[in-house]
Amino acid sequence: MATPYISMAGIGKSFGPVHALKSVNLTVYPGEIHALLGENGAGKSTLMKVLSGIHEPTKGTITINNISYNKLDHKLAAQLGIGIIYQELSVIDELTVLENLYIGRHLTKKICGVNIIDWREMRVRAAMMLLRVGLKVDLDEKVANLSISHKQMLEIAKTLMLDAKVIIMDEPTSSLTNKEVDYLFLIMNQLRKEGTAIVYISHKLAEIRRICDRYTVMKDGSSVCSGMVSDVSNDDIVRLMVGRELQNRFNAMKENVSNLVHDTVFEVRNVTSRDRKKVRDISFSVCRGEY
Repeated sequence: MATPYISMAGIGKSFGPVHALKSVNLTVYPGEIHALLGENGAGKSTLMKVLSGIHEPTKGTITINNISYNKLDHKLAAQLGIGIIYQELSVIDELTVLENLYIGRHLTKKICGVNIIDWREMRVRAAMMLLRVGLKVDLDEKVANLSISHKQMLEIAKTLMLDAKVIIMDEPTSSLTNKEVDYLFLIMNQLRKEGTAIVYISHKLAEIRRICDRYTVMKDGSSVCSGMVSDVSNDDIVRLMVGRELQNRFNAMKENVSNLVHDTVFEVRNVTSRDRKKVRDISFSVCRGEY
């Protein structure tokens, strides 16, 4: 097997008395899509913040491209090719596509000994990057006018402009339609072919099975298992994540609910937002003791 681009060994992170990470091992190879799995609170996001230089680990070693570090800062992580795309996108709606791609790092050229912004070179490089990620939008378009999936492609383009070797994606499909998910996966497959590694955080096992090569499961701040996605069933993954059979959990919940009087404590009927886009004709009710 190829040499891993990232190897995190025995990573721990404490916030005062709280041990968010206890002992986590993670290995990511070039050109693979690696699923990072676990329940909410398992430590996935904290681990990725350690990798991207936002949090300093309490213990452990991070090896990137065969060089070991006790800690990273955000600038060093970016220089080493670590990019992260959060669930809440960071693009700025009020700026254009071009302006978003070059926030805080304009290219310059000297004219008569004076540095000025080289808009022509920036446009050429930006156009090439949009072509690489398959994003067909005008560089002068306001980002506010883009769809969610196009904004996500713009985030990927921003990360690749920094020469990212590894892209961390945190729940990237949470706001996407099925068609937009297909488009995202098309781009991810292209990045994989180019040798870019992706760490993919998601709770959607169907997506994991569709797009990911390997997986690591985290539970209570520790890594519990890693392997090939093709070698493990969904039931096995769930059991590793929660530490018990999920069906037993649901059966117990169902039995508890069936023993309760089904009096409705909250009810919503035919709710629609003013723009008729965000919410349309939603109805549901919640009974006492119900999950």
